Amino acid sequence: MRKCLLIKLCAYFSLPVLLPLILSGCAGAVPSMHSHECELPEVRGNTSLSPHCVYKEAVIITSSNTTLDCHGAVLEGDNERPFGIMINSRGKPLSDVTVRNCKVRHFTRSGIRITSDIAASKLSPNHEENYRRTPTRITLENVEVTGSGRVGIYFDDYVTHSTLSHSIVRDSYMSGIYLEHSSRNNKIVNNQIISNGHESFGKGKREGLAVDSSAYNLIEGNRFESNGAGGVFLYKNCGEHFSTGKSVIRWQHSDHNVIRNNTFVNEPVGIWLASRQNRDLSGFDCGDKPRDSSGKYFNDYADNNVVEGNKFEGVSAKVVDDGKANYINRYYDSK
Repeated sequence: MRKCLLIKLCAYFSLPVLLPLILSGCAGAVPSMHSHECELPEVRGNTSLSPHCVYKEAVIITSSNTTLDCHGAVLEGDNERPFGIMINSRGKPLSDVTVRNCKVRHFTRSGIRITSDIAASKLSPNHEENYRRTPTRITLENVEVTGSGRVGIYFDDYVTHSTLSHSIVRDSYMSGIYLEHSSRNNKIVNNQIISNGHESFGKGKREGLAVDSSAYNLIEGNRFESNGAGGVFLYKNCGEHFSTGKSVIRWQHSDHNVIRNNTFVNEPVGIWLASRQNRDLSGFDCGDKPRDSSGKYFNDYADNNVVEGNKFEGVSAKVVDDGKANYINRYYDSK
């Protein structure tokens, strides 16, 4: 009936006169250009989301050879849901997953987490077996993660050969990005890591990128700006919260990483190698053996790393080196 009416109107009115009538008469039928809540499809194989949608549920990826393109769609946690995107191997081999063009906001734990979901007590004493059961070759590109309740993007233990590129991580309660123990050969390249880890978001300041007993990583071409404690901190976790039975004693150190051609702006510390070497950790409930009789100080390890070509603007301490055998190019540009 409406279609017939419009055809009749066309016979009497020109298009400039008719167009407003059509738009007002068909307001309920014209798709809105504003974002609206949508239901997630199953994410496996090649999956796309609608660019004008807001999705208020977690994306969980458990299959290899999966590509998720959000096309600019928003995943909204409303400060209620824990994770926005979970790439979870569930203790089985998982590889070749790509996530791109997603806006992930306000999740209470992490916007994006890559994990095997193996409990600390269930990890094998055979490190290669743990690597086999943990995600590898994961690519995150052009994602925007904001307002996470803890870490913005979390590379969990034993994650390897994975990349975060051309993305924005900002306003995380704790560190913007975390490379967990025993992870290695990952790339953090060409990202913006801004305003993470401030006291205003919680108690205690954290760095933009935490490298915790993670090795052979490339950190290049990123912009670190206005993070609470600093830009990039490398350290070996002392096995904190050991009495809970959930702690893992780190066997790998934060060694053989390359940190180059990054820009650090308005940071208390730009890069800190072995950032916990001289920190009082008596309140951390450490499982490692202390190096002093009072139990306050523990050996930290961030050795044989390369730091070169980085730029610093308004940074109080550009590079602090409490490790050993690190190569640091002292001829970086600075202001």
